[in-house]
Amino acid sequence: MEILPKLFGSKERVKLMRLFLFNPNLYFSLSDATKRTKISTGAAKREIGLLEEFGFVAVKKLAIVAPETGSLKKKNKKALVKKNVWQLNQDFFFVEHLHSIFNADFLAGREDLAERFKNCGKVKMVILSGLFVQEGGTRADILVVGDDLRRTSIENIISIIESEIGRELTYAILDTREYLFRLTSSDRFVRDVVDFPHKCLIDRLNS
Repeated sequence: MEILPKLFGSKERVKLMRLFLFNPNLYFSLSDATKRTKISTGAAKREIGLLEEFGFVAVKKLAIVAPETGSLKKKNKKALVKKNVWQLNQDFFFVEHLHSIFNADFLAGREDLAERFKNCGKVKMVILSGLFVQEGGTRADILVVGDDLRRTSIENIISIIESEIGRELTYAILDTREYLFRLTSSDRFVRDVVDFPHKCLIDRLNS
C-alpha cells in the first residue's frame, strides 16, 4: 500500500480519499474523519481542504445544538452552531476510476496483513473474506483462529486496518477448539466464511 501515497502526495490524503470513496453516502465532520483515519487534526484539515478545492468532496453546513454553558445554561436556552461536514462528490469526474484504482491497491496489499498478526498469540489461521475478496455474502471480513490469543492486540490491529482502508470490518476471534467444533458441526457462521470465496493468510492448523 505504498504506491498510492507516492501518486497522491501523502498517506493522510490516501486515507481520507478511501474514507470518502468507500462511504459515499455518509457525511464526515473533521473530528469524525480524524477518528476514523487516525490522522492528526491539522493534517486532516489541510488534506480535506485540498480535496474540497479539487472537487473530490463537497462541504455542507450542519446546524447542531451547542453544549449548554454559562448564561445560556442559566436561561435554559440552546444555541445552534454551524458545523462543516464533508461528503464524496459523486459527480466528480474521476470517481469511478479512483474506485478501481483504490480497490486494486487494497486487494494487492492483503498479503502484508499476515505479518501484523504474528505477535498476537498462537495464531493458527487468519482468513480473509467478505470485502477483502470483493464478495459481500459472508458474515465476516476477517476470521482469526488460534490459542492463547491476545484479543486486545488483534482488535487494535483490525482498528488500524479499518483506518487505512476507510471501511469498518466485521471480524471474529475463535480459539482452535471452538473453530473446529463449529466447522465439523456445520455451524452457519463458520460455513458462511469457508464456503464463500476466501483467502487464508495463515494456515497452521495441520502443522
